[in-house]
Formats: sequence, structure tokens, C-alpha cells
Amino acid sequence: MHRLFAAAVITTACLFSAGTSACAQDSSQPVTVVTYAEVAPAKAMEARKLIAAYAAAARKADGAAQIDAGQRISDAGHFALVEQWKSLAAKQAFASTEAYTKFRAALDPLRSAAYDERIHVALSVGPMRPLRTGEILVLTHVDVVPTQVEPGTAKVKAFVEEGRHAPGNLRFDDNVQANRKNHFTVVEAWRSQADKDAWISSTAVRTFREQLQPMGGALYDERVFKVL
Repeated sequence: MHRLFAAAVITTACLFSAGTSACAQDSSQPVTVVTYAEVAPAKAMEARKLIAAYAAAARKADGAAQIDAGQRISDAGHFALVEQWKSLAAKQAFASTEAYTKFRAALDPLRSAAYDERIHVALSVGPMRPLRTGEILVLTHVDVVPTQVEPGTAKVKAFVEEGRHAPGNLRFDDNVQANRKNHFTVVEAWRSQADKDAWISSTAVRTFREQLQPMGGALYDERVFKVL
């Protein structure tokens, strides 16, 4: 665990609106980049096309491991990207391409909030499997208070590793934000909403949420998307 936290510090990055620029000492580490983009509701269809095209272009880039995009079920103007790269350097190289700069330039006038891009390193990641259009992608931001980092880390890790065995689960990963070792992004994927509903109704989820709550530093922020 301590080695993983050291990797998180090493790969700490500073993100700017024009692209990804690193304050990193070592850009060879694999990274997962999670991005939230919100646009005006009337611009949702236009943004959907842009984000889907961006994901398709990123998948062809050198060093891309897996790129998934989703549109939030409850809010059509909310989108997410989950990008797994073989190294931070590969992500940075793609961020300097024309495909990336054109995407950002086209998306910026549609936005209703800042382009929120966060770099993570893996704590517990299962096998990669490309997701299909219409499958369910769930992103949860988990924040534990600094004094509870070790027990909180262990609790989240155990939770995702149990969830991988749930019926209908396609992906259940635990990533720590590179510049905040007490912030995690849990990435889930499910064949259907019914599979997700069955899991979230289970005793395992209720027990985890009850035990995590006293360690929490912010609201348990779970967002559900359909894969584009």
C-alpha cells in the first residue's frame, strides 16, 4: 500500500484548461484519467457527438489502454470519460495533438461548468474489457478524512474486490487521485441497470456504506452513466 501511495505522489500532475501539463517527476507510471464535463442541457446532443468522437480518437493513440465515455442517465448534459493510459507521458502526448485541442475548442463553448480532469493511479484494478454502447458505467468519488486514510483505503479496496464477483459486473476498480491520497474514484461497469440495482440492494453494499460513513470527509458521490 505504501508503495502505491509513493507512486501517487510521484505521478502528481497539474491540469490546465488548454490540456494536460504535468508537475510530475516520473511520467512513466500507468494512469487512469477521469474527466467530468457538464454542458447546457440544450447542447447535450452536440456534446455527446464530440465526446464520442474524442473517445474514438483517443483509443487509436499510442499508449492508450482503454478509453470509455458515458452520458449521465439522470442529467443528459453530464458526461464522463475514463481513460486508462500506459503512462502519463502517453496521455500528455495525446493532449498535445490536434485531435485533443480541436475537441477542447469545440466543447468549451458548450460547457456549463469547468472541465474537471483528474489523474489517478491504481489501487485495485481488475481485467480490462472494452465496454459496449448502452452498458452501465458508474463513477463514485470517495473522500475519507486524512486521519482515516489507511482504514479507508483498505475498506474501499475490499469493497471493489468483492463487487467484481457480483452477477452482471463487468468492471470494478479502485483508483486513488494522484495528488490526494485520501480521494478515490471507484469505477464500475454493469451489463444492465437491473444488475447494478441488485448489487446496490445487497447486504454487502449496505455494510460497506455504513462502515465507511464515519471515515468520510464528503458526500459519497455516485454518478450513473450509459456508455456511449
